[in-house]
Amino acid sequence: MPPRPALFEFGTRNFICKSCLSALRKRPTIATTARTPPPWPIRQSSQATHAIAPRRTTPRSPEQEAERLKTLKALGLLKDDPKKPAVRYYEQGEDGKIRSIQDENEFSNALSDPGGDLDARLKELEDQLQGVTEMAKAIEKMGGKEEADKLRRQFSRDSDGNADELLEEPDEQYISSLAIRTLGLSTHKHDRVNKLNKLIRRCSTRVRGENNPVLPKELEALWKTYSSVRIILCKQWETIPIPAWEVLWETLSAENTFNVNRMSHIYALVKDMQEAGVPLRPEQQILALDAMFNDGWQHEAIENHRRHASTLGANPESFGAFWKLGLEMYCRVGDLERAGRVATTILESPHGTDPRFLLPFIKLCAETPTAVKAGFEIYRDLRARLGDSMTIEDYDKIISFFLASGHTEYAMSIFVDMMKSGSIDLAETRSYPPSVANPFFFGKWLKRLIGAGDLEGTLNVLHFMISRGVTPYAIHVNGLIGAWLRSGTTEDVQKAEDMAWKLINTRIQFVELRRRRSDVPNANLYIMSDGWPRATLETFSLLAENYKERSLTAEMVPLWQALQKAEMQPNSFMSNQLLFSLLQDGDNETVLPTYQEIFQQYNLKPDSHTFMALWQALRANRFVKIPPEDLGREISRTRALFAEMMKHTSIFRSNDGMEVDDFLARKILHSFRRIEDHAGLLLSYRALRRIANYNPSGMVVFEMMLGTLDLERRTSRHKEASKLFAARAKLDHYLSYRYRELVESGEIEDTNDMFQNVRVEDMPQELRAEETGNFLELHLESAFPDMAEEDAQKLTLEAAEEMGLRAKETQDAESLPSP
Repeated sequence: MPPRPALFEFGTRNFICKSCLSALRKRPTIATTARTPPPWPIRQSSQATHAIAPRRTTPRSPEQEAERLKTLKALGLLKDDPKKPAVRYYEQGEDGKIRSIQDENEFSNALSDPGGDLDARLKELEDQLQGVTEMAKAIEKMGGKEEADKLRRQFSRDSDGNADELLEEPDEQYISSLAIRTLGLSTHKHDRVNKLNKLIRRCSTRVRGENNPVLPKELEALWKTYSSVRIILCKQWETIPIPAWEVLWETLSAENTFNVNRMSHIYALVKDMQEAGVPLRPEQQILALDAMFNDGWQHEAIENHRRHASTLGANPESFGAFWKLGLEMYCRVGDLERAGRVATTILESPHGTDPRFLLPFIKLCAETPTAVKAGFEIYRDLRARLGDSMTIEDYDKIISFFLASGHTEYAMSIFVDMMKSGSIDLAETRSYPPSVANPFFFGKWLKRLIGAGDLEGTLNVLHFMISRGVTPYAIHVNGLIGAWLRSGTTEDVQKAEDMAWKLINTRIQFVELRRRRSDVPNANLYIMSDGWPRATLETFSLLAENYKERSLTAEMVPLWQALQKAEMQPNSFMSNQLLFSLLQDGDNETVLPTYQEIFQQYNLKPDSHTFMALWQALRANRFVKIPPEDLGREISRTRALFAEMMKHTSIFRSNDGMEVDDFLARKILHSFRRIEDHAGLLLSYRALRRIANYNPSGMVVFEMMLGTLDLERRTSRHKEASKLFAARAKLDHYLSYRYRELVESGEIEDTNDMFQNVRVEDMPQELRAEETGNFLELHLESAFPDMAEEDAQKLTLEAAEEMGLRAKETQDAESLPSP
């Protein structure tokens, strides 16, 4: 429509042409059609306009109009008030991504709970409440109403404390004072500084709270983020407020086990605070000196300590910590003169302090040859100052100072003070009294040193004992040998061997002297030794075990020769080390003859480890294929070994009856299985069950059913895995059937309506183990080859005779089912 002249615009403002009117009628608005009827009449003759004309409606009541507007607003079809400005909210996460916030409510939640920690904690409390409620109900069903109430009360107390902590209103003013200003930074730098602000804000709540210490991941994240932001902030340190520095200090300087780089963090932080012009408190300055010294700047730290002597050293609040730090630094660098002056300054000051600050000075004196006696006198002064408050730990520290420096005599005097409470003063006597100069008293000290891991100190004490004419007990020396061998280092193992052979040589010399005395009764013969005790069987056993573990089979020969020269009888433990050494050396054929020779010669009693070595020596357990023509001989050898084991069934006896090692029983069953001796396998299994009370585990059952020693490797293929699933299904079906049968027969009590739902999981453990053993026995019976009943009985009797099972036991326990 062409514009009208200005002359007409003033008089015809409400005029609308027909074309515009038609377009407006085609697009009626909801608000217009709902509020007012059309201002002009519609001609009834026009069908088009009649079709689009709105129908007249009766006026709505105010209640209906309000409900309609509410519905339109909820659907988003009602326009906002044009007078109210539209505001859109956004939030930037820790990852730098920006998301839109829907309304003011969500914006308020983001301000009050940044990161959603409060919601997450509330959700955690709700989950805990639900879990506690379910647990309490379960306990009540089991008849523990008092325990359930106690559980509810305990959770109520814990949740109240957590709720008070969560509902505590944050100090908005304090939180805002922690923020590092980011004005003028680029987007990337802005994001990194914002991340640091969030970590500082989070750590501030940890530092201010008493029950929420800083977590290791939070400390690591704070230091990592601060280290990356230092490059940005080094040119504008003034943007970091003082409260933020305080949070960084309290977090990074906290003494925690996981804060392993504490001194390095403090040193870097102090340098930044000094560049930023942040004043340091006295305790911060002292800790900064300590961090500088530990970070490698020892000379600079000592010089700074001297410069602050007139300030920090004169302040009563920082006097003790300042001079103690100086004493420790001088002691670590070995400056005895200055350390002595500092110690005197602390002792002569009117400020009370713990006398234990002298411990580093005593250590320095003990390490200085010319000041050892002075160090001992300082120890006495320390003991006099502490009195009864001196602990055993204090004594142990001072003793270790003198032992490490090789002054065992002073260490002995301190140990006597600890044990005798100062009643015996060794410093004033030239010879030790009998109550002290005996191996029993020294043995207490040796056991304490070995238990503390001070093996070098233990050796020094042994040498000191011998120098004083006190022969130590062999049990204490063996303890040192065992500790050296357990350490595993080459140097300690060599020391152990040398020490053990010293004891063995002393024993051999004693035996030789005893023989000569019997030949020459009137001669005065004395043993020429260096004071070491005679070796015991434990000494030989320690060496034998070590040689076995290191596969030094050749070293076993001189050891056994020395044992014979020492005229000592070996025990089963030492003999087992020899058998296992032969196995490691691949000499399997000599294991059984060696066993027969040694155990018969010395009349030894074998144990389960002995038979484990014998069963491992069989050809069936060497993972080699046995030719068919050799199966008969291997069957005879295996049965003969089982018969030998049946002669010593007492080795399976324990306090609770007869038991057999599971690993040994498994080795026995697989030995018979691999040589395909079905009769021997069934008889050995029945004998183990009835004589040694053996019940196999589920793994052994599946191994016997699948015929393998490695289920994992065997079932890695799909076809073999299906066999395992089938075997498991058979076992579960048998157990379920037996359980239902026992319940129905009344042999076990029905307490949970088990007639309706009998599950294998509800089966008692003892009953399940027994029935699992019965299932394997049935499986072994079914695997027996088909033959006539008389032939099967004859084969069973022959096998039982070879395996050392008596005829009566065979008829009662080893009878085979008819095919």
